Amino acid sequence: MTEIISIDSRHPDRNEISRAVEFLKSGQVIAYPTETIYGLGADALSRKAVKRIYDLKSRDYGLPISILVADLKMLRTVVAFVPDRTLPLMRKYWPGPLTILFPVSDIIPKGFVTNTGKIGIRVSSHPVAAALVESFGGPITTTSANLSGFPPSLSVKHVRKYFGEKLPCIVDGGECEPSRGSTVVDIADESMRIIREGAISADEVIRCFQN
Repeated sequence: MTEIISIDSRHPDRNEISRAVEFLKSGQVIAYPTETIYGLGADALSRKAVKRIYDLKSRDYGLPISILVADLKMLRTVVAFVPDRTLPLMRKYWPGPLTILFPVSDIIPKGFVTNTGKIGIRVSSHPVAAALVESFGGPITTTSANLSGFPPSLSVKHVRKYFGEKLPCIVDGGECEPSRGSTVVDIADESMRIIREGAISADEVIRCFQN
């Protein structure tokens, strides 16, 4: 049976966050609110937990999944290096809905990695998502809480419609505002490529990168 943890999305209670984190520590998958949509969270360094997410979503194992980190220090533990040209974007848009592709380190399960050897990472501006990552002490997944190919979830009702009682825990932070999801960028050499335009416009990101 799914445990619903109701939480104040603006001021999440530490005890309620700790309850959700216990599921992550035991290798389970939870649903939680972000600044864009509800996501599925699991220990990003656990291959078994990662596999559970693919199975739950009926997602092709060849499609990578993005992750959340708490800060630059945690970022450096999961990437091969942090290119200097990413720093202006990180300073302006993190925390926030900007996912940046980084060259991945060996500790990340292969399922997350693109065929170019990169992984999408961001720092969430949502108090609940940020508190989960910080309390867990490591990166967690941030893929949309829906079946592959279906619309994203903006509420617990949507999450339960997709997964029923298959999730052991859902963190209920209220309804998310309709959003296009995070903007995804790939910075290679001296250029930048917009992989997906989301909540932050492509023009805005390009201006920041070029300045």
